[in-house]
Amino acid sequence: MSRHNPSLQRLLAEHEFLSLTDSQSRFADHPGSGLPLLAVSTPLCEALIAFNGAQLLSFKPTGGEELLWVSPNCQFSEGASLRGGIPLCLPWFGPHPSDKSRPNHGIARTRDWHLTGARLDDHQLCHLSFEYTHNADLLFEHDFSATLVLTLGLTPTLSLHLHNRSEETFDASWVMHTYFAVSDIAGVRVEGLDGREYADKVRGGRYFTQSGPITFSGEVDRVFEDIQLPVTIDAGRRLRVTGDNCPSVVVWNTGDQLARKIADIGPGHHTGYVCVERGACLGDSWRLAPGEERHAEMSITPA
Repeated sequence: MSRHNPSLQRLLAEHEFLSLTDSQSRFADHPGSGLPLLAVSTPLCEALIAFNGAQLLSFKPTGGEELLWVSPNCQFSEGASLRGGIPLCLPWFGPHPSDKSRPNHGIARTRDWHLTGARLDDHQLCHLSFEYTHNADLLFEHDFSATLVLTLGLTPTLSLHLHNRSEETFDASWVMHTYFAVSDIAGVRVEGLDGREYADKVRGGRYFTQSGPITFSGEVDRVFEDIQLPVTIDAGRRLRVTGDNCPSVVVWNTGDQLARKIADIGPGHHTGYVCVERGACLGDSWRLAPGEERHAEMSITPA
């Protein structure tokens, strides 16, 4: 477990802005056997991160509102996919491209990551580095390593570094699957994608053209490719989601009917979130040669 990692213990001892907590303390009404969490407290923000997936679960700027949604039915157990916050879907997004028996959204979000670096800079920005090393197995046949750097100030920035450590080229698709907290999905608009083509996963992956802002009156699951500009969420507060080397944008909400069928969401809980995600999937997926490294970054700021 990460709580026993020597590097973690050293960083906790060195930095007063870091502490260990757990899901049973912070998410007391949620199911599961419990997970260790890293708590961050700086002059600029409060945050919680699960070592399971290096997943940012909570981010609250000082004097501001919670940014992220965690499902009331999120299963906090070792190796679980945690429903909420910012899961990192890697090295594939959605169903595996050739073997549907493999888990949706890859393996990185259910594996234990290690905190390898932490510092508070002169501007009171917190920088955390989490690392995951994958040795080829039956779920993914290539060696790779990933580093996720979280920069937490009044706003969060997530940077992904992916390194192909194998002797073969492989394809990787990935998404930072952000669950934004909203008061009511019915009033949410996602702007900045007007006139752009998207794959509609609700309608079998067929392509359509977006007209105006995206609104939500039922299930929405749209993947936009080659998007270079920021996307804006209007949900009472306005947020801008910017991607650097993150050409794909995914916009998702289950709607009521699908939420009822997903155990870790459940009836009525779809109203509290909207997913607006940046990454590289479908035609934007990365092809990494042996030894190649790639980098991408997502930032969330007030609009």
